[in-house]
Amino acid sequence: MKTRTPFIPAPRITTVAGYLLTRLAEAGLISIFGVPGDYNLPILDAIADRPDLAWIGMATEQGAGYAADSYARLRGVGALVTTFGVGELSATNAIAGAYAESAPVVHIVGTPALAAREADVTLHHNLPGRDYDHFARMAAEITAAQADLRPATAPEEIDRVLSTALRTSRPVYVTIPADVAGIPVLAPAQPLSRAAEDTDPGGHLAAGHRVTGQLRDLAAAGNLPVAEPEPEVSGGRLTQRSLWAGMQAFLRPGDLLIADQGTAFYGAAGLTLPDGAQLVGQPLWASIGWTLPAALGASLAVPDRRVVLIAGDGAMQQTAPELGTLLGQGLAPVIIVLSNRGYTIERAIGCPGAGYHEIPSWDWTALPAAIGAATPAVALRASTPDELAWALTAAVDHAGVGRPVLIEVVLGADDIPPLLRDLTRALAHAG
Repeated sequence: MKTRTPFIPAPRITTVAGYLLTRLAEAGLISIFGVPGDYNLPILDAIADRPDLAWIGMATEQGAGYAADSYARLRGVGALVTTFGVGELSATNAIAGAYAESAPVVHIVGTPALAAREADVTLHHNLPGRDYDHFARMAAEITAAQADLRPATAPEEIDRVLSTALRTSRPVYVTIPADVAGIPVLAPAQPLSRAAEDTDPGGHLAAGHRVTGQLRDLAAAGNLPVAEPEPEVSGGRLTQRSLWAGMQAFLRPGDLLIADQGTAFYGAAGLTLPDGAQLVGQPLWASIGWTLPAALGASLAVPDRRVVLIAGDGAMQQTAPELGTLLGQGLAPVIIVLSNRGYTIERAIGCPGAGYHEIPSWDWTALPAAIGAATPAVALRASTPDELAWALTAAVDHAGVGRPVLIEVVLGADDIPPLLRDLTRALAHAG
């Protein structure tokens, strides 16, 4: 009687870039942000071949990094793709912010082909000379792990850095030479290991690790003080106090409130959030302009939640091109621009009348029309409490049917929320 040879399936084959994308999808990623560049096109081709991953082309690499940051906070991992040198350095501020704020962002960089490097020619996007590791050495200061992929070791290196990102909740840095991205390798055979090692408890934030409920229970059990809403004010010009009273009434359970640094964040920090609502900001890194691309990332990460973005006019001018990206994706957040003619937090710290606090005034209500999105935003302006109440009511109606809403809120240049007033006084005395 003949013995039947057991069937052994042939190992599945993928590519270096495909292996990385498979692991990212396994971790929960469905959107990848970035900006095309000549050295990263093989990576983008691999993304285009995958129906389970959406490419979100951004206006700037910094915006891509900000979007990946907020996306990572809400889905557990985020990723962006940039090109060598000029592209990756444009994203450096965003990656540093992800490191400071504990967001597991995978920064994927397309680098010059190994064959071109070995030919000993000068390649663009590099500093003078033949050193191709300048930027990797910079990245090592703001990422938890780094890998420069080669075919023989790419799977192990990819698993190592991704496991580090997920375990530590910190960004990681992966470079793929242009002629390595398409090299065949074995596809993953086992789930990605997240083996426990000693971790940094200081890097594990409540929201990022889904323990906000326990934190609220702890505050209640210990009778700890929590923020109370500022009383509603009506009549006269719109003030910070009446703005935040209006916002308190506007928020609803499950909202994502994304507030930029300055008057926006410190006003929002005084609100009492409804059940399931979340305040997302960058209080440690405090890079102004973060919130507009962050709102895009958040909207894609959790499309079933309403996103409310609040940012000062100075912050919005920093990343305004990403409004086109956001509207082009058909997203419908509520965007509130605090129009107070400049950097009010710096005015509060010192020399409030100094000219360097001023910025050019923009007509924010005219901006969405210039973008020409398929679903144009509803643009409104409010300069009194009654106008704000009307605008917020309109925002509920329009956002409910999938239309984005932008509200320009006109405030006094020197008016700041009480919490920020206390902070800036302390900073002024310390400085």
